[in-house]
Amino acid sequence: EIANKLSSLMVKDGIETHFGESIKHVKAPLTPEDNVCVELQSGDVLEVDMFLYAAGRSGRTKDLNCSNAGVEIGKREVVVVNEHYQTSVPHIYAAGDVVGFPALASTSMDQGRVAVSHMFGTKDLDSLPKVFCYGIYTIPEVSTVGITEETAIAQKISYFVGRASYNKMPRGRIMGTQDGMMKIIFDRNDMTILGVHLIGPLAAELVHYGMSLVEDKKNIHQVLASVFNFPTLHELYKYACYDALGNLSGHKLKEH
Repeated sequence: EIANKLSSLMVKDGIETHFGESIKHVKAPLTPEDNVCVELQSGDVLEVDMFLYAAGRSGRTKDLNCSNAGVEIGKREVVVVNEHYQTSVPHIYAAGDVVGFPALASTSMDQGRVAVSHMFGTKDLDSLPKVFCYGIYTIPEVSTVGITEETAIAQKISYFVGRASYNKMPRGRIMGTQDGMMKIIFDRNDMTILGVHLIGPLAAELVHYGMSLVEDKKNIHQVLASVFNFPTLHELYKYACYDALGNLSGHKLKEH
């Protein structure tokens, strides 16, 4: 749902998207005045002035000769490590993008802390939290933590959903925000919060409260009992919870 929202806003901004496509051939320009010619498997041909092909990341460890030291390397040149970021050679550690997923600056820093803590037995940080959020710095931003509806369905979790729109919040109106929403996934059995997903201004900032809610297994009533500054975008959490209660009871609440 969030992805579809972002896609529709990108189209609205004049960005042309081609989903379910693959590239058959790319013809480089012969002169600086020529365009790049991209032929798709469907037969469509795109003429563009610039072409970027993103196919994921690799660990870039080839030049390190890790095999000489006995360090095991996995797919995409990624260094294989255990939960302490210790490689197959006990006195060699690795952390950050070089060990693969999640390859985030925030997690990489703390991976280093876990590794150093294990090296010297300081017990500073034994492991990373299991819950962390993602930020996609598009315009508007997208940020997410916890499970999605699709995951809940796949795991046969009985769930319900609440949504709140930026343009229904006083702060959102002050900001002049026309688009943007928050979506919260709740467990139907105990009303705990399973996932928080946002699209809109400051989404990557707002998600951190959602991260604590998911990590601490807070429920819908605990959020509603919280008092937020007014007017702020944090009210999205409350109104998504009100909406969820309305959905749960079968009575959709009016947005004011």
